[in-house]
Parts: sequence; structure tokens; C-alpha cells
Amino acid sequence: MENLRFLEWFLHDQPTPRGSGPLLGEFADSAAGLGAQEEALLFSLLLAPVRPYAVTESADPRGVLVIKDLLAGAERSVGPFGFTAPPIRSDVLICRLVPCGRLARPGAGLLVLPAASREELLAYVRTAYRMARPARHVPLEDFLDTSPHLYHHYFLLRGKSQGGRAEETLRRASYAPGWRSYRGKDLTRIRASLDRQMELERQTSTRGEVRYVWVDLERGVARATVCIRPEEIRVTADTREDRTEAAHFLETCLRSLIEFVGEETPEVEDVGGDAAPRRASVTPGTVFFTRALDRWPDSPSPLLEDRTPRQAVRSRTGRQQVAGILFGLEREFDRLRRLGRAWADLTGLRGQLDLPSAASPDSHRKRAESS
Repeated sequence: MENLRFLEWFLHDQPTPRGSGPLLGEFADSAAGLGAQEEALLFSLLLAPVRPYAVTESADPRGVLVIKDLLAGAERSVGPFGFTAPPIRSDVLICRLVPCGRLARPGAGLLVLPAASREELLAYVRTAYRMARPARHVPLEDFLDTSPHLYHHYFLLRGKSQGGRAEETLRRASYAPGWRSYRGKDLTRIRASLDRQMELERQTSTRGEVRYVWVDLERGVARATVCIRPEEIRVTADTREDRTEAAHFLETCLRSLIEFVGEETPEVEDVGGDAAPRRASVTPGTVFFTRALDRWPDSPSPLLEDRTPRQAVRSRTGRQQVAGILFGLEREFDRLRRLGRAWADLTGLRGQLDLPSAASPDSHRKRAESS
């Protein structure tokens, strides 16, 4: 697709023939071989709605913004956007937020509106809500989840003339996964050198392997993976450009400590519709949610200081943190269920972690303190 903003709308909001959307859910159900980070990102994309936000604090030297949800009032810290003209205080951002480590970042498409359009935008949205909602009561948030075009309609009618602009937060690049291999001469010095690099985030280590993610600090996205093993150092990326630049970065950092061995770009297999038949009786995304939640208790989370939920619930503070995360997930799944989309019941997950059901985070806290 030439327009990433259209592609984002198409995957998230284009109605499916069965009316159960989104198309991204159908992809998630059939996707195989996803890494932990890819699965976490896909999970978040299926949950995240489009919302209007106001910038409450401008970017500090690290490029982090604090934004406020104009409908719910909640504040979030957002990582770098990668724009030549970053948003300033009071700007209105219309986007879908997804986690990026301990921060959040916008999806592929973003509308930036000047502060002067804020009240007019909210009045436009509420007027459309009153005129278009069905006879039975539908919460404003649910109405907007099925009407994301309202924001874009306002942008074309008024926001653009007021100085608003449309942005794309991702680079266009052809999907061409592959890797480059190196031989290391001193793994202790290699790991020490990589640990000092700001662009590299060290992931949880396993026996005989240390894995880093190479992050684009300007855009706040992961571009490549560096895996250190006793017999090999491998740089893996999904595009030729990312792989070349990541390899150059690694060679610059390590210089004489590594020796190039070779590279490979395997052919991308065509997994057509016959390879993963759709289940007409299951809402798209249900299979993926089930699969992801089965692994969730044993998956490290940046919200838990890279511990797994099963490890975190061993302490009182950790139980409170996990209970808060589950409460947030339950709210999002309730919203999806009301919309007729894929959702999941977390009762079994709570049972695995020995966390009782509760109606609010406060009751979660009181029960955790009493245990």
C-alpha cells in the first residue's frame, strides 16, 4: 500500500463480510512463527482504539511527551514520533496508541490538530453521537470505536484548513527477512560493549544466548535483533535496509571483535488462504487471543520490570501490579465484547495466578494486601 494511514484503517476498521471485524483479527488467527515482541504488538493493536489526545507536556530531551485522553482524562507517556516538526503543548493528536517498552507510541497513522480546534472537534464528535446512535444506549467510547472515520471527516472538513496535518510514523519498506552472521573473538568484551550502546535494549537472557533489540531512537521502533551465541553472532531484520544498517552499527561498535561469516535472505513463502482456513463460526481474533493468553503468565513484561506475571505475583507489590494489568485487560475485552468483536475471559488466567476476581483496582489492592 502506498498510504500507510489507509492501510491502518483498512486492517482495523474496514467491515468484514460477516460484520465481526477487524481484518487484523483474521491475520492474527492465521499468523505463525511470531516472536514474543511481534505477538505482544499484535495483541496490543487488536485492543487499542482510536482516540483524541491533548499534549500536556512538551518533549523533554529524550523526546517523551505526556498526553491526555480528551474523552477519558487518563494521561500517558508517549515515546518519540520521528517527525521533523514534533507536536507541541496543547496540540491535539488523533491516533491509536500501542505499547513501546514502558512507554507508548502511535500507530502507523496520526492526525495532528492545533489547540484551537480542540473544542470544535469534541463538539463535532458529540453532535454526531447524538444524531447517529441507535435507540438503545451506546456509550460514546463504543460509538467512536465503530466510527473512526469521524475524526478523518473532521480533519478534511475543518482541521486541515486550521493548520492540521496528517503524518505517518513508519517507514515504507519491502518485507525481506534475512540475517547476517559473524564469528565472535571475545564474547565477554562483545557483551560489555553492546550493553553500553543506547540503541540496543537487552532482552532476557537464556542459557547460552543473549538477545538485543536494535531500536530506532528517532521513531521509537525496533528495527533488528542481535543474538549472541557462543558459536555465532546473528543480526536479523525484516527488511534489507534495516539489516544493512544494523550490521553497519554492529561492525562499528565491535570492530576487530567480530569477523563476517555470511548472510542469507530466504524466500518469503506464500501462505495462501488454503494454508490457514478461516473458521466462519469464530470471531476473527479469538484464536489469537486464546493462544497469546495461554503464554502470558510466563512471558516477561516491561510493565513488571521484565519479570513474568508468574514471578511477579510472588510479592505483594507484584500482585498489585499484575492485578492492575488484568483489570485493564478486562475493561478492554468488555469493550470488544460489546462491539461484537473477539474477546477473552480472564477467569482461568486469574486462577493460574491465584488472583481473585474484583470489580476495581482498589479491591484488587485490598485483597493483595490481606493475602
